[in-house]
Amino acid sequence: MQRLKTKDMAGHQCLVDAFFHQQASNWAELYEREGIQEAIHQERLRAALAMVDTLQLLPGARVLDVGGGAGYATVALASRGFMVDALDPLRVMVDTTRNRAIEAGVNSRVATRIGDVHAIPSSDDAFELVLALGVLPWLPEASKPLREMARVIRPGGHLIVSVDNLWQLRHFLDPLRSPLLGRPRRLMGDILRAWGWLPPRVRSQLTSLRTFRQLLAAEGFEELHGVALGFGPFTFFNREILPRSASLKLQHWLQSLANRGSPILRSHGSQHLVLEQKRVVTGNT
Repeated sequence: MQRLKTKDMAGHQCLVDAFFHQQASNWAELYEREGIQEAIHQERLRAALAMVDTLQLLPGARVLDVGGGAGYATVALASRGFMVDALDPLRVMVDTTRNRAIEAGVNSRVATRIGDVHAIPSSDDAFELVLALGVLPWLPEASKPLREMARVIRPGGHLIVSVDNLWQLRHFLDPLRSPLLGRPRRLMGDILRAWGWLPPRVRSQLTSLRTFRQLLAAEGFEELHGVALGFGPFTFFNREILPRSASLKLQHWLQSLANRGSPILRSHGSQHLVLEQKRVVTGNT
C-alpha cells in the first residue's frame, strides 16, 4: 500500500470524505444497477456473505460493519440474526444505513454510529466478526486500522476485509495504469503536483497481495480463504477497449473462472477479499 506522509494524511482523509459525501446517492444505488463496477461490488457483497455463512455464527453474535456505506451488508447481517454495529465517518451514510434497516424491519438489531476506523469506539474483544469492504483502499495507510480491527475482535474471531489489488489483470494493457510503469508515473505525478499542474484527486490505494498478507499477519491474523474480484473494464490509454455489453460478459466469464480457482485469475482481480481468523494466544506462546 502506498504510504502518505503524516502531514498529508488529514488532507487525504478530507478529500476522501468529500468524495464519498458527493457520491452518496451513487453508492446507495450501486447494488441495484447493471454495469461492470456494479457487478464487481455486487459479487464482493455476495462473496463476503458466503464467507460469513461458512462461520455458522449463532444468532445474537456481535458483528461490526466498518465503513458500511449504504447499509446493504449491515442489513444482510442483521437479517441473519446478528447484532450489528454499523460504523461510518459520514452522517449521510449512517442515516442511509439506519433507514435501510428500518425498511427491512431489522433496526432492532442494528446500532449505527459515526466513527473512525483508526479509533473504533468499542471495547477490546467485543465482536465475533468484523467486516470491512472497500475500506482500506481509501485510507492513507493500513497498519493502524488493521490493528484497531484486531483489537475489537475476540481471540478466534474473524475479519473479512478487501483491498484494491496492485497487480490487476485489467491494467496490464494500459500504459497509464500498468503496475510495471508505476514508478515513472509516480515520479511524473510528483513533478506535476509540485508545479501545481496536477490538482488533488481522490484515488484508491493499490496494494500487492504479498504486502496485504504481511500486514494481516503482523496484526495476528491467519488467512482462511481469499477470492479475486473484478476483471474489467480493460482499457488502453484510459479508453475502454470493448463495448460495455461485451466487457460485462467478459467480467462474468472471468469471475466465474476465478471463483473456480483459476491459477492466474485468483491473484489478479481488481480487488482481493479475504476471510481471516484472529490467532488465539496462549500462555505457552
